[in-house]
Amino acid sequence: MPFNISEFKAQIDRLGGPARASIFDVSVFNPPVAGTGVDVGNFRFFCQSATVPSITFDTATYTPVGAAPVQYPTGVQPQVFNAIFMMDSEHQLLTFFHRWMQNVVNYGTTAGRFSEVGGKLPFELGYMEDYGARLSVKHYTTGSNESRFYEVIMDNAYPVAIGDVELSWSDNDSFLTLPVSFAFDRIEYSGELEGSPIGAFGRGSGLLDLIGAVAGFVGVVQQTVKQQKPTSIQDAINRIYRVRGSLDRLNNVLG
Repeated sequence: MPFNISEFKAQIDRLGGPARASIFDVSVFNPPVAGTGVDVGNFRFFCQSATVPSITFDTATYTPVGAAPVQYPTGVQPQVFNAIFMMDSEHQLLTFFHRWMQNVVNYGTTAGRFSEVGGKLPFELGYMEDYGARLSVKHYTTGSNESRFYEVIMDNAYPVAIGDVELSWSDNDSFLTLPVSFAFDRIEYSGELEGSPIGAFGRGSGLLDLIGAVAGFVGVVQQTVKQQKPTSIQDAINRIYRVRGSLDRLNNVLG
């Protein structure tokens, strides 16, 4: 079937037209930094470019005898969020990120080897609750639905690398930028399917089912232990099977 440019354009227009890379913003919520000119309200104005983190599965290869190798997933590979920020001449953005990283690991020794910053000695690690923040990347729709966007949310995000700041007398007509890489422990995409909390503690079983199963198993074990010595071999076997049956039911709930 020959390529039809009119049909192609009609299908693209039906979905709002081609997406534009320039219509986006990056926001930060509850950053563990204060006392700088960068805050929640103006953070998004400094971001020049951003790369939405990909999803990559770890795989392993199984090679059966007399058949082609088969790859299967074994887990999810952690990614980082990379962004480039425009620097200001007052160095407020640079101060913002340096202080944020100092909340992660106190790398400063300005006041000596035993000087504290935020309760941390030099090169002491902080707690996630003290340096993790939420990052949001919104890519907006073009055309008539400009208020719509696809959002990527990263929770407990924190900078893991601040790139080099390249200075040069010959670059009179260029502006300084700052590359920053962020790690995070949870990512959420607008288009992903929403899970059900019912199955959080077992496949098809809720929290009450799990508690009931655990309590039932413990009750059977306690009752069996409190009983007197087995009266016969068959009595001992019955007690063993009673505990084993309760354990199997518990394993079914746990999935």
